[in-house]
Amino acid sequence: MDKGQRSQWLYSTQSMHSAAGVVCVLLLFPLLLGQTMAQGTPQQVCPEQSDISPCICTVKKNGLDVLCEATDLMHITKSMGTLKGKSPIIFYLKLRHNNLPKLQGFVFLALDIRHLTIHNSSLAAIEENALSSLGKGLTQLDVSLNQMKTVPSQALQHLYHLLILNLNHNKITVLHNNAFEGLDTLEILTLYENKITQVDPEAFRGLEKKLKRLNLGGNDLTNVPQKALSILDTLKKLEIQENKIRTISEGDFEGLQNLDSLILAHNMITTVPANVFTHLSMLNSLELEGNKISIIDKDAFKGLEENLQYLRLGDNNIHAIPSEALRPLHRLRHLDLRNNNINVLADDAFTGYGDSLTFLNLQKNDIKVLPSTLFENLNSLETLNLQNNKLQRIPQDTMEPVIDTLRIIDITDNPLNCSCELTWFPKLLEDLKNKDDEMSQKKKPLCHMSLDNREYFVQAMPTEKMHCAGLNVSPSPTSGGLIRILQVNILAQIAMCSVAFLSSF
Repeated sequence: MDKGQRSQWLYSTQSMHSAAGVVCVLLLFPLLLGQTMAQGTPQQVCPEQSDISPCICTVKKNGLDVLCEATDLMHITKSMGTLKGKSPIIFYLKLRHNNLPKLQGFVFLALDIRHLTIHNSSLAAIEENALSSLGKGLTQLDVSLNQMKTVPSQALQHLYHLLILNLNHNKITVLHNNAFEGLDTLEILTLYENKITQVDPEAFRGLEKKLKRLNLGGNDLTNVPQKALSILDTLKKLEIQENKIRTISEGDFEGLQNLDSLILAHNMITTVPANVFTHLSMLNSLELEGNKISIIDKDAFKGLEENLQYLRLGDNNIHAIPSEALRPLHRLRHLDLRNNNINVLADDAFTGYGDSLTFLNLQKNDIKVLPSTLFENLNSLETLNLQNNKLQRIPQDTMEPVIDTLRIIDITDNPLNCSCELTWFPKLLEDLKNKDDEMSQKKKPLCHMSLDNREYFVQAMPTEKMHCAGLNVSPSPTSGGLIRILQVNILAQIAMCSVAFLSSF
């Protein structure tokens, strides 16, 4: 081997060694990184079961999961003392179904707890220093289904990183001023099913920076606590369902300019007045079902034109579709009017806003006739529920504008007459079956055949006996589809003629 060849051989060998070293480093890097991370995060270990009994400890990915059920303060205090010696991260501490009338001071001292649940444990009082040592780590606190009559404000004020507070199913009657002071980071506050009758004007002071969801449902409020709510300009979802609210007025929701969802269901509201939601320009969903609404002002939904997509008005006393009030809602997709007293539908009931609707629920009304042009502009409708009305006829001409887009339809529990004009329904179901739409296949409406005084499933009507032979009752394209087919055929013929004409030269 001459000098040049030897130099080249040495260079190649060095390159191979260098490459092998790089590969080795790449292979070992994750292992080394894992070891480093493992050294940085000590392994979480549960104490011996006998040391924390009757509590149970399991190791989870983010720390320990400790459950103490059907015990008392003495045993819980003993278990907490054992855990302190281990200095663990307790990701979940769940104290459920215990006899724990008072949470004593410093009971969790020297413990790092992230999620704390004290549920259904007869808890009536929390001493001021009971939670103070958890301020740096606790992010979720659930004290639901207990006996608390007031918000334990003094005990909560040091929870500087709390994100979620659940006070559901207690006996709180008043939300006093500054009840949640110090909870600057709180994002979700739920007070469902207490006995709240009064919300002081400054009750939510301190929550205005971060609060996104507030649940005041299932209480005894008789009006919207406007002054207390008006400072919550970051709020996205407000739930005031299942109260005793009789009236809503213009200005009730002023200050809630970022609200996305408002739930006022199952109150005692009788009228939706003009401009009541005018401050809620970002509102996407409005739930008003289960009230006693009989009057909806033509300007009731003013201010909601740009963003409202979901409107639920079911289970009220509405006698006609409030078309004038709905017409400006050009982005409305979901309209629920089930279980009202609607008996007549105007030809133009959906004119002006129907082209964006994908879901329409008219079940459990008193509708007897569907006007021939009712669905004319419902170009996007996918779900239609006409169940449990008084319809005897549903002609194909009426349904034709929506047959191409429908994926779910329910016409059950109507006194339908078996007739040739119903043959569109089995054809539609056949088409939906090809699209694997199971829900529509389960809906099997009946119709009455006067000729032999018996009932048939609409899907199995005896079309021969009904003399429908002259009509096209086999599965076929809708008239819109036929028009498109004819247009394609005509264009094809024109193209063939053009080719023949050009080839003649």
